[in-house]
Order: sequence, then structure tokens, then C-alpha cells
Amino acid sequence: MYVNSRPKTLFITSFILLFFFLIVTGLTLMENTNSLDKAVGVSLYRFAELDRFFIFLSHIGSRIFFYPALIAISIVLFLKKNWSLAAFLWCNLVGVRLLNTFLKSIFTRERPSLEHVVEAGFYSFPSGHSMNSMAFFGAFAILVLLLSISKWLKVILFSFFVLLILSIGISRVYLGVHYPLDVLGGFLMGLAWLLFLSGVWMKLGEKNKNLFFIHNNG
Repeated sequence: MYVNSRPKTLFITSFILLFFFLIVTGLTLMENTNSLDKAVGVSLYRFAELDRFFIFLSHIGSRIFFYPALIAISIVLFLKKNWSLAAFLWCNLVGVRLLNTFLKSIFTRERPSLEHVVEAGFYSFPSGHSMNSMAFFGAFAILVLLLSISKWLKVILFSFFVLLILSIGISRVYLGVHYPLDVLGGFLMGLAWLLFLSGVWMKLGEKNKNLFFIHNNG
């Protein structure tokens, strides 16, 4: 049984998120909001003795975790012959990482001058960890909503992924490698990418159900 989908709604929502991303981008270029952004970042920098916890979260939101996890998930999906879902997840991860690099090279915002608790290279806006985590873990949050499982389990799993994504974003400000607007911009663009790609995949599924990435046996 294939899941009913509305690609048009996903495309519209994606472009709305893109619009808000552009607003956040503009805020980083305004002197007043830029100064406020930096001040908030300084206030959140190592606000408690939680270095190990936030370093751990930062690793979870990086390629160090993403690629091994996705390889393991892909093996399971291949065994279940769910090639299309594996392909979607890989397109989602690789695509959002390339998009983030492209955007950073355009906006070239410098990272905070604070002492970085973890190593961080390249530019600051939008946050790669925030953007990539939103796309990667957000995909699994969407899958949870589409699976035929009990409502309470859906709530628990969906809430877990949302909390994880938010925590990873906070970790980047805490560790002194990003400003709050970097994280917000990353979240917006990461979700915009995920919804746009989901819409594309669902359109392909309408033409060829063998390509459709979500299906339940039943």
C-alpha cells in the first residue's frame, strides 16, 4: 500500500522556508542584528559545564556519524530490497552537504572569534551541522510519521528526532563555532532541502510506484 502524498504542498512549504532563510541571511548583514546575534552567541558560549555532552552531540551531527550510520541503514534496506529509500537517503545527505558548502562559499561569514572547543573550518553561515542534521534526522522523523505504528510511539520517536536536531544546533553555539543565526539559517535551509527533495521523490513515485520511497507491506 503506497502512502498518499502531496508534492505540491511540500514544494510550497519548501519555498516558504527558503524565503525565511533569505530573511535570516539579511539579518546577518545588518549591523544591529549582527551585533545582537554575536552578543547572544557570547552569552550562550559554554554557559554550563557541559563540554563533553555538547562535543558528543556535535559528533552525532557530523559526517563522522552520518556516513557510517547511513551505510548500516542502507545494508538493511538492501536486504529488504528497498532500494529507493536507500537512494533517497543518500541523495538527501550528499545533496544537503554539497548545498551547504555552496552557500557558505557565497555568504563567507566568518566564524566567532571565541576559542573553539572543537575544530571548525571554512565559513560560518549557514551552520553545516544544523543544516545537515535537519535534513538527515528530519528524514527519519518524516518516516516515523508515515509508518504504520501506534500514535504514542510516533510521538515519542518524532519528539526524539526533533529534540536531537535542536540540541545539535545549540551545541554549535555552545562550543563557540557558530552564531545563533547560523544555526537558525541552517535549520531553515536543511528543512527546505528535505521537503523539496521529498516532493521530487514523491512526484517520481506517482509516475513509477517502484521508485516510491515509502511503502508498507499489507
